[in-house]
Amino acid sequence: MKQGRNAKLSEVLDQFIDQEKLYRTEGRRGVENLCTIVRAIGYKDPQYWGQLSSKAAIGDLICFLEDNSGAIEAMLEWIKERRSPEWTEALIEQLPEDNATEEE
Repeated sequence: MKQGRNAKLSEVLDQFIDQEKLYRTEGRRGVENLCTIVRAIGYKDPQYWGQLSSKAAIGDLICFLEDNSGAIEAMLEWIKERRSPEWTEALIEQLPEDNATEEE
């Protein structure tokens, strides 16, 4: 059932997710589902970079992220909140050694 211009985005998005069965958020399927959603809201990579399906391309997601810095900020906050030892260790490996002087 189509809704008018006064419909809430969250409600319309939920209907679209139900219609397309885009419930998974993990793994490749989760990425494909997110790409499908951003394409549906209007972010379409004209070159279909990283085509995942007829309805989703990685390029669609890149176009969305380029235009919506708040989404990037939200993802960074999500990463910070994870408390992942593996991610912490990977980042520590990328940092320079501590140049503090040794105690005598």
